[in-house]
Amino acid sequence: MSRAKSAKKSENAGKLTVGTFGGLSLYHQGAPIPVAWESQKARILFCYLIITCDQWVHRDKIIEMLWPGCDGKAGASNFKTTLSRLRKSFSPPLAIDPVITQGDAVRINVHGIDVDASRFRHNAITGIKLLGRGEAGAARECLEAAEDLYAGEFLPEEPFNDFIKNARNELAELHSSVLKYLGKIYRQEGNHEALEAFLLLNKSMTINPA
Repeated sequence: MSRAKSAKKSENAGKLTVGTFGGLSLYHQGAPIPVAWESQKARILFCYLIITCDQWVHRDKIIEMLWPGCDGKAGASNFKTTLSRLRKSFSPPLAIDPVITQGDAVRINVHGIDVDASRFRHNAITGIKLLGRGEAGAARECLEAAEDLYAGEFLPEEPFNDFIKNARNELAELHSSVLKYLGKIYRQEGNHEALEAFLLLNKSMTINPA
């Protein structure tokens, strides 16, 4: 394992891990952690923050997504209540604040929570860029890491929420690109064993899509 990988593993060791591919799940040090959601809105708010975990989001944008058409005063009250319920959902045994704030902006607590979808996106995009620069070996490593993370559709238990559905489609398209470029690399390397496994995976996904 490289020093960079070792440092990343150490950095994430104490974090709560959020799994999103194949369904929402939480883990700490590899053990599943149950969450008693205080409300459905609190759970959806957490899902929104997962999608936007790499950036700050103004609360007004989240209010509009959660309560479309709601007036400002009622929306602010709804948001305050739901945020409180989300935080209460992560009370002991989790004992972690899932949200950090900066004025009227909020985001997932990146200091205590690691999201698989964020790592997938980072590895996929980095791998594609590296391949474009001709660094096939480094690209393969990133693309394989991305492929390992994609264990199914993103948050499939929320099939009708437009914001979540758009994220699901974007990640599925990115995954298709990961598979395409991995196949290209394996062919260039003459790695027939990996290519055969890759082709079988593609066939399985075509017949039984996630």
